[in-house]
Amino acid sequence: MSIEQIRILPPLAVARLGSSPEPMENYDLDLPDGVSPRKIVPAVTLTLDDDGNLSVPEPRGSVGFRDANGLIRPIAPFFEVWAQTSAADDWIPLTKNLLAEHGLNPDAVQWTAHVANIKIFRRTADPNDRMEAKVGPFHDHIKHALLGECANFLRGETVPLGFVQYARPSDSHPEIRIRFTPAHGKVYGAYTGTEDPNIVKPVYDPAKGRWRGYREPDSPANDFEGRRLTNPAEIFAGYDDNGFHISYGYVDDECDGIIEASLDIDGKTLRSFARVAAGPPTFAPDSKPVRTVADELEQALLGPDAEATDDEIEAVKDIVRRALETVRLMNTGQLNKAGATRGVGMARMDILDVGRASEPIFDPMVSDSLAIRARHERVLLGLESGSLVWFSRILREYDKVGDLTDEGRRKMPGMMRNADGRHLALTRRQVSKIAAVAGYIVRYGWKPQAKTPNTGPDIRPINLAAQLEFRAKGNPPSTKPDSAISNAFPGLEMDVRNVWRRILDGIVLHESLNFVVDVEKDELKPLKGTMLVRIAAVDVTGPVTGPNANGQVGPLPDSFGSDRMALEWSNALATIVQKYTGQEVPCVFVSLDGKSQLNQNLRVRPFFEEGTPVISREIAEPGALTQSLCAPWQNDYRECACFYWAANRPDYVNVESRPDGSSTGNNWMQKDRTADTARVYINDDWQDDRLLSHTDLIRHWETALRFVIANEDEPPVA
Repeated sequence: MSIEQIRILPPLAVARLGSSPEPMENYDLDLPDGVSPRKIVPAVTLTLDDDGNLSVPEPRGSVGFRDANGLIRPIAPFFEVWAQTSAADDWIPLTKNLLAEHGLNPDAVQWTAHVANIKIFRRTADPNDRMEAKVGPFHDHIKHALLGECANFLRGETVPLGFVQYARPSDSHPEIRIRFTPAHGKVYGAYTGTEDPNIVKPVYDPAKGRWRGYREPDSPANDFEGRRLTNPAEIFAGYDDNGFHISYGYVDDECDGIIEASLDIDGKTLRSFARVAAGPPTFAPDSKPVRTVADELEQALLGPDAEATDDEIEAVKDIVRRALETVRLMNTGQLNKAGATRGVGMARMDILDVGRASEPIFDPMVSDSLAIRARHERVLLGLESGSLVWFSRILREYDKVGDLTDEGRRKMPGMMRNADGRHLALTRRQVSKIAAVAGYIVRYGWKPQAKTPNTGPDIRPINLAAQLEFRAKGNPPSTKPDSAISNAFPGLEMDVRNVWRRILDGIVLHESLNFVVDVEKDELKPLKGTMLVRIAAVDVTGPVTGPNANGQVGPLPDSFGSDRMALEWSNALATIVQKYTGQEVPCVFVSLDGKSQLNQNLRVRPFFEEGTPVISREIAEPGALTQSLCAPWQNDYRECACFYWAANRPDYVNVESRPDGSSTGNNWMQKDRTADTARVYINDDWQDDRLLSHTDLIRHWETALRFVIANEDEPPVA
């Protein structure tokens, strides 16, 4: 029996920042009934000591997200190596025993890790602003620090981006596995000669690079420099001066990258790699986002069309539950309001972005949080009846996100942004699942089959979907991609839009716009600075329409004068990657002024490594997944009142009913609240000194931000 292949599982894991020296214990999320919050219960935990020895501690009676000192415990995912042998098609764990059968010991497995933070580079386009850390190859069991180096840093300075450690296989834990532990969530800065209380220490040399003092205009011009800015722009720590946002030069310790294993055996070298991204904690850990990175990856892997199988019936239940969990943490009545006040949701953004008439999205009488929560609960409880058919009919289509008419804005999901700043649509595959299951119920009734428990490994090379969903032993649920938001603008854990930037061989697209930021081949230079409008006869833009400030319904141009918007890459290109990967397809580009058109055939790059569910190296380098996030990451909690990420960044907590049946509660960002604090919602305006500011979060986010479980605050952290 020979070992034919190895594979690291999971293919993508999310690590969560925290400064406690004790990594987070494992837990499960149970469903107590149809609509109640998920219950957090202890699960089998693996601990790893400094020498790489694994042990399984006795489970505690409860799960704690902080240590005894109040510090947040980091989420440090394990990655396991699996093998396919000549004896069977099943994937089995690679163990020290299996290696011994081939005359090898665990030292035969060599590890490397390469992570990066290229947020500064994404802004300045200076290659010397790339921060990267590499270790390996190694086969020992000590901690290997990932120290981020950057050419524009002060001499000898680095930023710690976490560490990796190869677990020592033993008789009780013979499997081959490695652990990634993320950094603490700290902020570093540029040398100024003056002490800055917001940073750990200065690392950036302003005499070498231009990050300190880098500026972006409030109203960029419709030119190359204006179009290449991240969307949203100005999402870095700085100050405003004369129409520009100017950088303080801050650097954070988020990262993403690749962990790789290699094994020399029988005269050949077997290799496998997986991806990891480090982001902030899930502050509502018993909830999940309505649209996740897992949804995006599943659509890219399996396509936008689904059938009403037993698995999909369960998946639809989960989608509706996730929608309920999101609206539970949103002050929908406040977000429905129109006007220019900060923190009032998509109605405000419609006014600011395209000058739509100032009107609430829904009738204020039915938009209160408790009323909307009740409607979602009825759908979830009534899936066996006609509720799902009704729900299916009101879902927003991916190419209609620019429909800002009254009817268009009332499609579901409501009052939340998509990845590109317009109204949220689910993935096409999510919508297809709901429609397929709704049709199944109409035709056949509710007939889900009993599922056979999985009593052993059932991961086959052809079952890539199962590999994508794999949860390694000891990993909490928040390590899985289904805990990471994908309606990112730009995102918390990663910006999944970045995966699509290099999907066409030879050009680099903007992560959010249909703009060609760069080209990688000389013959494609004429395409740089143009707008991609069509791939293989598929439009990648859609119209923006609705009533203008005068109430006249028609096209609504943006600040660049365009009444068409780029559609989300993941939905627009869902069929392209299914049909044309590896093939050349005709693409149509237009100049910024719209006066000239260029036609060019380009190859569609693979989204995944061949035969695996791992995002391809060819389209995403280390650091790519996090490059367009806020800098530092704490700004993500304040920039645009990100209430539409409620499952990971709550908005409305401690909610209770008023005598008239409407709701009241606290803003999650409100300072100094206790059990006796009046349940009065303060509008989410970061300039209100009753709420946490950018500086508050940079200096003491771990104690300022609270975990919310069953919609209730944890007590203040001493």
